[in-house]
Amino acid sequence: MNEELVLEDKIIGSAKRVFLEKGFEKAKMQEIADTAGISRTALNYYFRTKDNLFYSIVNQIFDGLLPRFEQVLEKQNQTFSERIADLVDTYNEFLRANPDIPFFIISEINRNPPLLAGFIQNSKKINGYLSFLKKMLDTTQKPEGVNYVFQMPIEELITLFYGLIFMPYVISPIVKELYSNDGERIAEYYDHHADNVKFMLKKLIVDAN
Repeated sequence: MNEELVLEDKIIGSAKRVFLEKGFEKAKMQEIADTAGISRTALNYYFRTKDNLFYSIVNQIFDGLLPRFEQVLEKQNQTFSERIADLVDTYNEFLRANPDIPFFIISEINRNPPLLAGFIQNSKKINGYLSFLKKMLDTTQKPEGVNYVFQMPIEELITLFYGLIFMPYVISPIVKELYSNDGERIAEYYDHHADNVKFMLKKLIVDAN
């Protein structure tokens, strides 16, 4: 990675930290520059506005996710349960490496809904990602002998899925407190939670005869 890309990545990480602390509206470009250890002039050279920084953060999140989903989609002849399990594992792995992402997204949804909603509506990348999810679920093998006991719209399934996956990371300070900041026990908790999500989704949606 060349120096410019390294610096851009550092700026994006600094902006994420400032947005998490202050929220998008209250965050100042000078604070982001100070956090990144660069001048305001240098910051303006790479990202002229806070909006550009925010969009770069969201794009970076999806850039990290999409290749993982492509690997899941490449697996052929999976049952619905197997594909759901793969999706849960993919998210669990991604969020373990990027635990601040759910809190960042939910914080901005609460602080400035139009900003994130408008970006989602206008982003070809995110709309492509949502279409990708629908395709992934629509192309899943549905063998005989399986009844889908809770027929929900795909949009409801997606929001249910995210709610179950994201929440333990959103409340990570509570999780750390409950497990006395024991890293090994916390890691086990997240693994157990992923298994519980698979179990709940399977019981809710699929009833194998």
